[in-house]
Order: sequence, then C-alpha cells, then structure tokens
Amino acid sequence: MMLIEQAKPIEEQLLWEMFLSGDDRAYAYFYRKYTDELFAYGMRFTFDRELVKDTVQDVFVKIYRNRSRLSKTDKVKPYLYMAMKNMLFNVFEKEKASYQIDTVEPVFITEYSIEDRIIADEQDAEHIRKINQLLDALPPRQKEVMYYRYVEGIELSEICKLMDMNYQSVQNLIQRSIKRIKQLYAESSKPVLNVQLLSHNL
Repeated sequence: MMLIEQAKPIEEQLLWEMFLSGDDRAYAYFYRKYTDELFAYGMRFTFDRELVKDTVQDVFVKIYRNRSRLSKTDKVKPYLYMAMKNMLFNVFEKEKASYQIDTVEPVFITEYSIEDRIIADEQDAEHIRKINQLLDALPPRQKEVMYYRYVEGIELSEICKLMDMNYQSVQNLIQRSIKRIKQLYAESSKPVLNVQLLSHNL
C-alpha cells in the first residue's frame, strides 16, 4: 500500500477516492498538501489575508462534510481551485450587496514567479523584473489564463471550468495573451523571453 505522506501526483486520484470513502488520512494528506497552495491562489484575487485564510478553511470543512456526495476526479488541484474561487467570489457578491454597488470585480494579481518556465538565457534580477513587467501589462483575464497554463500547468479542459469558458475561447484567450507578450517582447530593449516556448505549450 502506498504511503500517503509520499503520494505521487498519479496516485492522487486513488487518494481522493479513499477520502470520499471516509479515510481521514487521505483527507489529512490533501489538507497538508494544498492549504498553502490554496492560500497563495486566493491571494491572487484579494489582498485580504484573513478572508483568504478563512476561505481556505471553509473549503476543507465543506469538502469534509460533503464528501459522501462529492464526485470522483483525477484532477484534484483544479477541483480545489474551483471550490476556492467559487467561495471567494460568493463573498465578493455579498460585499457588493452590502455596499449597494453594482459590481465588485476581483483583479487577478500578477505577483508570481514564472521565470523558470519561460526564461531562455541567464536568470538575473533584471530578466525577472522584465518578465513581471510584461505579464503585468496583460488584462486581468489574460493574466489569469497564463497563470493557470504556464505557472500551474493546468490542462485546457480544466481551465475552461475555472474560467467558465468554452475550449475554443480559452485557446483564443491564450493566443491573444501570447501575441501581446510577443508585441511587448519585440518592443523591449533587452529581450528576455523565449516566446516560442509559450506557443509550443499551448
């Protein structure tokens, strides 16, 4: 029997099924592995650390209470990301009602490191700064889709669920993002990106 503490990604589907069947060790594995990741993900939509912390706890409480009714999945991380995003956006909707305003638009924050995925040459501070500048120039939805695809490595079918978009729309959004990065790359006085790597991994 596999050691839960040393589970590989390919084994997470089995662990998820164990969790759904009532195995608390499997639940503890997911809690330990994904608490920090969900917190970091939530912080991309708001600077309210306490709200994000509370929402992470709410996600795990909810899946524990409802595990007998949850679906099997071989994509646990996107599943948890979806739960986290839905809960956060529910809070944003409540805030909209509380403050009697028309909309509360969460802005996807680009404070993440993507340099290991797309830097072609030496990895110095100036290159990293330039990369973050290029990404920061993208509109929020483009920032979000590039994060899912190239930082988290999430498959397009799962990105569709996270962003509530169809497959072709997600592909188009990525292509527009890459095109914009290429334009910025061409305008940069010091090239830093192997933009072809992005296109090949679409």
